[in-house]
Amino acid sequence: MGSPAAGRTSPAPALSALGIEKRFAGVTALDGVDIEVGQGETLGLLGPNGSGKTTLVNCVSGVVRPNAGRVLIDGIEIGHLSRDRRARAGLIRTYQNLRLFTDLTVAENIEVGLLAQRGRPREQRRNLVRRSLAEQGLEDVARLPVSELPYGAQKRVEVARALVSEPKVLLLDEPGAGLGSSETELLSEALRSARSRFSCAMLMIDHNVNLIMGLSDRIVVLSDGKVLRSGTPAEIAGDPEVISVYLGQVPQKLPR
Repeated sequence: MGSPAAGRTSPAPALSALGIEKRFAGVTALDGVDIEVGQGETLGLLGPNGSGKTTLVNCVSGVVRPNAGRVLIDGIEIGHLSRDRRARAGLIRTYQNLRLFTDLTVAENIEVGLLAQRGRPREQRRNLVRRSLAEQGLEDVARLPVSELPYGAQKRVEVARALVSEPKVLLLDEPGAGLGSSETELLSEALRSARSRFSCAMLMIDHNVNLIMGLSDRIVVLSDGKVLRSGTPAEIAGDPEVISVYLGQVPQKLPR
């Protein structure tokens, strides 16, 4: 099995989750999981349903407390911090189920992502919101109530809200769910742009294998709450055990 640090160029990981264990009513959801994500790196997280992917993201973001393990940003322990304080430290996430404010407009929902950064000048905040709207192709609906948008567009609003604050670490839980092919391409372009622009570290879960393979520098595969494999997309796609446990069939051509 590859080391969590394999392929990482940053001397210190932007995100470390070490020895994470989580049990629910006696059921072990995570059993000593280690992951690291370097600055400007995208780590894809794959695995069958029930393998512990969302539980790991929930432990990292503070939604649930692990029974054991440590969570660090830039080498600094944050496991004791609330979700709000983790957000102020630069750790932002999206959710598998939408958590938008339905009585606010699209632009207002995106601006909510800047609430933890009260020191930014008003004009700078407006410019960041405009850029996020443009990156997700949402300029024409910026003043509409978000509740009037179709599901795929609402997913893009949530991603825009997560990116607008230029986080150090971005956790993405099923960002591609419900998106059409053109919307998925917009999402991919926005995430690549964010990674290039402010060296955001990303940890991403998605059942769209092509999306994960195309965006990730490395991939970790979970099975039964443990790390089954870690490696490059090409290594993971060609691993017989991963194919047996999760992939089933490898895409004929990996996306670039």
